[in-house]
Amino acid sequence: MALGVAAPIGVSTVLALPMHTALRDQDIRVCGYAWAGCTTFPYSRAVGMTLVEGFRDRDGRLHPRAGIVLDFADGRRWSSADMGDFRNSVDPALSTYLVERTGLPLEHAETASDIPKANARANQSPK
Repeated sequence: MALGVAAPIGVSTVLALPMHTALRDQDIRVCGYAWAGCTTFPYSRAVGMTLVEGFRDRDGRLHPRAGIVLDFADGRRWSSADMGDFRNSVDPALSTYLVERTGLPLEHAETASDIPKANARANQSPK
């Protein structure tokens, strides 16, 4: 019986081993669960960068989970809040690094859902 309980937990854990995010010189590389593969987000394609405080539950209460959200020209979105622990603030080194790499100003929003869509941001940015 112990094997019946431990085996699925062990398999699930092994499939999670490749999960990671790497902030590289030219892009962010996110590798997912099991065979999900890796996705890259080039800094040069970022159109907006926003510091978020957290997320709202069904009752509208704000729960702290600080992160930086990058929106990209193709409509994709990456958030540092998607990994790690729930924190009240973002590591200043992370925000400094991303500002340097993207060349974008760091905006502010309470939640990621408060951020305008990437298409609207791309149309607002000066060419």
